[in-house]
Amino acid sequence: MGVTAACISAFFSVFFIVLAVERIVTKEKRRVYDRLRGLSAQTTKNSGEPAETGQVKRFNITRVLHNTGKIFAGESVAKRLESELIKADIPLRGEEYLTLRVLAIIVPGSLVIIFTKQAVPGLLICALGAILPQLVVSVAQQKKLKLFNLQLIDALSIISNSLRAGYSFMQALELVSREMPPPIGQEFARTFREINLGATTEEALQNLGKRIASEDLGLIVTAVLIQRQIGGNLAEILDNISHTIRERVRIQGEIKTMTAQGKISGLIIGIIPPVLILFIFIVNPGYIKPLFSSAIGLAMLGAGAVSELIGILIIKKIISIEL
Repeated sequence: MGVTAACISAFFSVFFIVLAVERIVTKEKRRVYDRLRGLSAQTTKNSGEPAETGQVKRFNITRVLHNTGKIFAGESVAKRLESELIKADIPLRGEEYLTLRVLAIIVPGSLVIIFTKQAVPGLLICALGAILPQLVVSVAQQKKLKLFNLQLIDALSIISNSLRAGYSFMQALELVSREMPPPIGQEFARTFREINLGATTEEALQNLGKRIASEDLGLIVTAVLIQRQIGGNLAEILDNISHTIRERVRIQGEIKTMTAQGKISGLIIGIIPPVLILFIFIVNPGYIKPLFSSAIGLAMLGAGAVSELIGILIIKKIISIEL
C-alpha cells in the first residue's frame, strides 16, 4: 500500500505542479479573458437572456480543466474539438474536453495497474478510456442529427406557411426558433441571433450547415441561397424539398427494418471477443496469460483481430445502402 500511495501522490503532485506553471505563464491572458467574460456576462444580463445555471459553482473546476487542456494541445486542436462538441450539444470547451479525455485514459488504467499488479488489464482500460469519450460525442452527434432531421419537416412547413401568410424569411426563422423544441429551435435561434448581430443571411445559414452535418439541411440552405440570388417562389421550393425529405425518411425506415439483423450480427462479432478476453483476465488471469506471452499466442491474436475486422467490414458493406 505504501508503493500505491506513493504512486498516486506522485501523479497528483506532477499534475498540480504542471498546472501551477501553466497558470503563471498564462497570467496575462487569463486577466484579459476575465475582463472579456465580465463584459459578456453584462451583455447577456442586459439582453434579458437567462444566465448560465450553476455558473459560480462550476467556475473553479471549469477554469482548472480549461487551463490544463492548454498544456496538451494548441488552440487549433481545441477549436476543432469544440466544433465537434457543438455538433453534439455538449457544453464543454475544447480544452476542458481534452483534459477530461486525458484523465479518462490515465487515471482508471493506472489505478488498475497499481492495485492488480497486472499491465494488460490496465492497458485495456486505458484503451477503453481513449475510445469511450469520442464514442460518447459521436453518439450524441448522431442522436442530435436524427432528432434534427425528424423536426426539419415541421420546420419547413412553418416557414413555407409563414411566407405564404406574408411573413419575411427572417420572421419565419424567428417563428421556428420560438415554436419548435430543441435542437432545431435552438439552432434556428442561434442563426437568427447571428443575423441580428451583423452577419449576413448567407453566412448565418452556412454556419448552420457547418454545425449540423445534415444532407437535408444542406439541400435547404443551398435552395435558399440560390433563391436569394435569382429569385423565385421560396414557399413552393420548400414544399418540394419537404416532400422529398418525407419520402427519404420513409425509405430509410424500410431499409433500417430490413438490415436490423445484419447490424446485430456485426455488433455481436465486434463485442464478444474483447469482452470475453477481459472477463477471463478478471476471473482467471493465469489461464489466458500464455496467449499474450508466447509467439504462437500473439500470432493467433493478430490473426483473430484481422479476421474479425474483415468480417465487420464485410457486414457493414452488405447492410450499408445509400439513398
